[in-house]
Amino acid sequence: MPRPKGSVNKITSEIKEKIADLVSNVFETLDPNTMTQQEKLKFIQIGLQYVVPRLRSIEQKEPVEDQTFIIEIIDKLEKYDDTELDNAIKNQ
Repeated sequence: MPRPKGSVNKITSEIKEKIADLVSNVFETLDPNTMTQQEKLKFIQIGLQYVVPRLRSIEQKEPVEDQTFIIEIIDKLEKYDDTELDNAIKNQ
């Protein structure tokens, strides 16, 4: 039986909690004084992804002019020959 819509997935929340605990425990054991410059920079690079929200690219678009479309409903294609259909498609 599926879980109710909007309810929290119990297994996913348990896994997230265990990972958070593990990360917290590892973080507490880190000593910046024993880290190399490269390790510190990598730590900052990874940590910033979780602290600073990512910026989404914003695309500036030119205003688009409204276009008019004509829709012709054809009941059966059998009524028309290939030339008539081609002309209708090409709008001639």
